[in-house]
Amino acid sequence: MARDRETEVLVVGAGPVGLFTGLVLAERGIQVEIVEEEWRSTARSYALALHPYSLKLLDDLGMARELIEKGHQLYALAFYQEGERQVQLSYSQLPSPFPFILVLPQQALEEALVKRLKKKKVKVEWNHRVDAIESDSRGVHAHIQRLRKESTGYIVSGTEWMVDKSFTTKARFIVGADGHRSVVRRQLGIDFPEVAQPLLFAVFEFDAERHPEHEVRIVLDNGQTNVLWPMRGGRFRWSFQLESAAKFADPRVKSRLAVQVGGRSYPHLGKEELQQLIGQRAPWFDSPIGDVAWSIAIKFEFRLADSLGKDRIWLVGDSAHLANPVGVQSMNVGFREAHQLTSVLADALRSKDPFANLVSGEAARAGQDPLLDYERKRLAEWGQLLGLRGAPQPGELATDWTRRHAPRMLPCIPASGEDLSLLLKQAGLELPAGG
Repeated sequence: MARDRETEVLVVGAGPVGLFTGLVLAERGIQVEIVEEEWRSTARSYALALHPYSLKLLDDLGMARELIEKGHQLYALAFYQEGERQVQLSYSQLPSPFPFILVLPQQALEEALVKRLKKKKVKVEWNHRVDAIESDSRGVHAHIQRLRKESTGYIVSGTEWMVDKSFTTKARFIVGADGHRSVVRRQLGIDFPEVAQPLLFAVFEFDAERHPEHEVRIVLDNGQTNVLWPMRGGRFRWSFQLESAAKFADPRVKSRLAVQVGGRSYPHLGKEELQQLIGQRAPWFDSPIGDVAWSIAIKFEFRLADSLGKDRIWLVGDSAHLANPVGVQSMNVGFREAHQLTSVLADALRSKDPFANLVSGEAARAGQDPLLDYERKRLAEWGQLLGLRGAPQPGELATDWTRRHAPRMLPCIPASGEDLSLLLKQAGLELPAGG
């Protein structure tokens, strides 16, 4: 057993939202520790784009310009059906300092956040797993295990992750940003129910001989959603919704070569499968295809936690919600959650009696508890984004196509908050009330 530690806030999880949470806390002068079970940041990324508001939040940290130089700017979003453009939304019309979507692989974003954390003297503890959490009147105690790889076998060699040492970190608050299998959420006993049927996507990242484009294209055909992301340096990403991965999996690729992401294995899809899907769903994309950098078939779930936390332990990002990947909403709205939550925690930690101020019975009954306010507002917004409060309502400017497809358009738009409302307005739509 190693020596116990103490910090003001322990962040569990070092994905984009966890790293952002730790950095904002450090910028606010809060002592923070970040632990992550994985041994490094992601090598391949699902999340690909930053919303305009996310860029504003990152700009507050002095990071936006650096990230923009590494990414590719998209100024519009177009919806297609049967090869025909149906609706176009212009991001350049938004009253934002960053009126565009920035296409930036998750790996590049995480590396930039880790680099900035180092400058703030905040170290990410990779290979560290939270085993249990206990609370008392003075704080929370996270029991943490440091993992290491150990060779196994004699005739057939291999490696396993073993517990190298254990210790306890005492914190005033814990923020769980540890993804959809969140240990923090499970320790709190919070349910994480499905709110819609999961979707299966084939995702391909590849090079193509095609002029650089500055719009994301979404194809809504036959009840399926497909999205084309132009990237930097002549690279593109196509994501195609599938009914089953079996008929698209490349039988020539052995299982040992299946794509590994986040400790899980996914079926490999090859260039022939990509060309087949493009021919069926987007024949207008007729550019010669070069190397396929990577490809997978992966299922995305739609879930929303019943609560975002309790007392000294709170959730942000994928630990609290899973959404449609097309609009990249779970990560980007997670940044907004983290920004609001860290503001509340920083104010509390700088007061004389933070715990009483935040979770006292009187404050809660009077509707003045800022943590409960955080939970109420964020769950209400997710009720909108996940379509639990109904579809966007069409106005006079909505076309017949928009009226029919409004429910499917909402989760596909990379935006949230006021930006989302303004983009929907361009299509003659309004968000349902109650968010």
